[in-house]
Amino acid sequence: MNHWIVLFRDTPDMLSVREKHFANHVAYLTAHTEIFVEGMSLSDEEDADPKGGMWIVQAVDRDDIVGLIEGDPMYQSGHRTYEIYATGKVLSLG
Repeated sequence: MNHWIVLFRDTPDMLSVREKHFANHVAYLTAHTEIFVEGMSLSDEEDADPKGGMWIVQAVDRDDIVGLIEGDPMYQSGHRTYEIYATGKVLSLG
């Protein structure tokens, strides 16, 4: 299995969707820990509203990741797009 990065971009209307579906989103990802490793929201500044998100996932291929994304209640709202990136060499310090 390889690590992949998924970057999400949200529409301005996504903030209300986040509030409505956040618990279901977390429950969904918790049920898929065989793929989902870690996730976080992304914003322009530290205290700003999120404008997207990032996941670190571990999967054999892109199809597994697409299935995970498209089953997520946050994605199904229609206010989010995504890009999937395969990782290359790893530099780990510490």
